[in-house]
Amino acid sequence: MSREVPEADVDERLIEATIKPEVDANQELLQTELDPEDLVPERDRVSESDLLKSTTQLSPKAKITLIQKLISQLEPDSVQAVVEFGLKEIAHHHRRHVSSVEHNTRLLLKKDYSYQARGLSEPTQYFVYLRRRKPKLDRYIGALFHVPQGCALSYFLDTEERLIFNPPHNVFELHDSNQPNHTQVVRLICLEPPPPDYTFDKQQNDVPEIKLHLEYLHPQTYQLLSKQTYPFPRCMYEGGELDRYRWEVKAIELSPELSVSPRNALPTSVAEPLLAVDASPAQFDLDAPLIDRSEAISPQFSNEAISIEPQRQVLELQPKLLTYYLSQQNDADAILKRMRLWVTWSEKAMPQSRWEIVQENGSYTLMNARFKRRILRFSPASNSIVLENSLPVLMKWFQDLSLAVSQSQSRRQYSATQLKLAHSLFIEMSLPQTDPAIVLKKLFGVKFANSPTSQSNSSQGV
Repeated sequence: MSREVPEADVDERLIEATIKPEVDANQELLQTELDPEDLVPERDRVSESDLLKSTTQLSPKAKITLIQKLISQLEPDSVQAVVEFGLKEIAHHHRRHVSSVEHNTRLLLKKDYSYQARGLSEPTQYFVYLRRRKPKLDRYIGALFHVPQGCALSYFLDTEERLIFNPPHNVFELHDSNQPNHTQVVRLICLEPPPPDYTFDKQQNDVPEIKLHLEYLHPQTYQLLSKQTYPFPRCMYEGGELDRYRWEVKAIELSPELSVSPRNALPTSVAEPLLAVDASPAQFDLDAPLIDRSEAISPQFSNEAISIEPQRQVLELQPKLLTYYLSQQNDADAILKRMRLWVTWSEKAMPQSRWEIVQENGSYTLMNARFKRRILRFSPASNSIVLENSLPVLMKWFQDLSLAVSQSQSRRQYSATQLKLAHSLFIEMSLPQTDPAIVLKKLFGVKFANSPTSQSNSSQGV
């Protein structure tokens, strides 16, 4: 089967199928057939169901004209619902005439539910998974753009299991964090899955052949400049074409005449639309095996320019530093060992935003070498740890680091124990948490107390 994306535009096909020039000639017919006196006797009171039932007796062309008249009276959200229903109907008709190859896996999106804690109305990013059909198993692949303001995505699968993004919410403006005057606009077209015979097991360590199709648009006119196909999620890696270290992303909504891609942008075959917002209600798939996070580095969790830069003002306004103490004094060596491990991880997984340890006045400060932002400070003499940022920011630092390690292109440079730890930290740092002592326990694997007098009382630890 050819892996090339066929030439056709699903949205244009829908428009052509529903709005044709010749239906204008049926206006008079429609007016005649919709006359209430012809539909029901005068003595009867016509209910909505009776009226809807009567419209099924109209000719196909009259039905099209009726739909045109009604659609012009709807709100944009309702029009979008009609469009998606139309795509679904096209899919049903198409499936009856096209015998697609059965895939062992299919693509799906899951929302990052952390947006709710931030007071946003839409997710800041969507995670891409492969779902094995028999027996069912989800494998994490990577994530799409991180959009700090949030964005709404919807998509559908065609008969070849390509995940196709619906307009108008598939256009993004990218600002170069290194060159502020450099801006580009991209339109996500589709994600192409691995070959139909591809499958995976829990401990399988390979790179599925997934491709991201997109268009580059002119930043001012939004006219098509070029079409590109990139391996996903490698294109989101550091140094990739959509490098999350480089690009700051926001969603933009084009006018109706520009939101539809030109002909030959999308595959010809379509299947039932699946809304991304109907994805799994769980924030993360806790049952997903460690290998499921081996392929990509998420734009949200790794692009310091995107994720950390907006928080710089917050970091400088912290009024109070939180201090916690080891419950057991002999755990000091474990703290330093874990801090050095994180520095090593950062050098391998995210060198453009690596971490370092600065020793001064008998204390050890873990900090981001690029932004010179302090993460935490450990003082062996007092067995105390000082959180240099608010708890959400601290968790975000470690969320970024652990995900970058879990999705490293070269997993062999980490031991199995380290990969397991990175996977665990990513999950823990992604979950809502308000107690710093619990977070420190997850980070270092030892117990903490909030006062020096409680160091010997382990029951006050976590």
